[in-house]
Amino acid sequence: MTISVNKRKKQASKTFDELLTELKGSNSEKVRYNAARVLGEIGDLRAVEPLIDVLKNDKNGSVRLYAARALGELGDTRATRPLIDSLREDRNVDVRVRAARALGRLGGTEVVEPLVEALSDENSQVCITSTDALIEIGDVAVDALIESLDHEKVNVRCDATRALGELGDKKAVDAVVKMLNDEWVNVRIYAVTSLGKLGDKKAVPALIEVLQRTSENELVRAGSAAALGVLRDASALLPLRELIMKAEELGELEDTALKAFKKIMAANWQNVPGATPKKQTQTV
Repeated sequence: MTISVNKRKKQASKTFDELLTELKGSNSEKVRYNAARVLGEIGDLRAVEPLIDVLKNDKNGSVRLYAARALGELGDTRATRPLIDSLREDRNVDVRVRAARALGRLGGTEVVEPLVEALSDENSQVCITSTDALIEIGDVAVDALIESLDHEKVNVRCDATRALGELGDKKAVDAVVKMLNDEWVNVRIYAVTSLGKLGDKKAVPALIEVLQRTSENELVRAGSAAALGVLRDASALLPLRELIMKAEELGELEDTALKAFKKIMAANWQNVPGATPKKQTQTV
């Protein structure tokens, strides 16, 4: 089999065996990481074991990075454990980032715990990528993320709260509601946003309470108003109206509340006392 490789304007053709030889034996780190990159792109699973060996043993971070990337693209679960080890142990930040991304592609229950652990990585990009990987994995990550809401590190609580909103599993609602009282404002911002995304109206009373909390950060209150607009529960109409009417001028909070009020009115006009019925269009 002959493999065509694009290198900007130059064209080169190399066989699978030639790429494998370069991956394992070239003295040039650039040649090795280009070989790893191409082996991932062509999708031949014979490359999995050699790439795992490179991921474990190559001294160059760029080569290990492309090996991790290639293993994610190949999607073979033989790479799961080596990628977990790299996520936990590799000193190179970029390798850990690529390992997290690859584990998100591979999925499965085995990768959840290591990715949750990585939410507390010293590097923020590893944390963000691990969060995105957990979102990509889906429902199997929900329980572990709920447990992470009690983590001592604020960035872990932030990332877990965000991820639970993106995953959309309503069993997380009660746990996310509790985060509305977190001591850190960023966690509370993610909490109100996630409650809107989770789409469960049982969060409405807690969101109204945050909206009415005058001592609360305005971004949190505005996020609460936006979430109420998403949930469209009529019980939020009066609190939103009161907030708007008390304002001498409309700032970001009041503007968001007004938009939410209009959304809820549009969704509930038939049940609002004094609302004008919409005209019915007659078909001739």
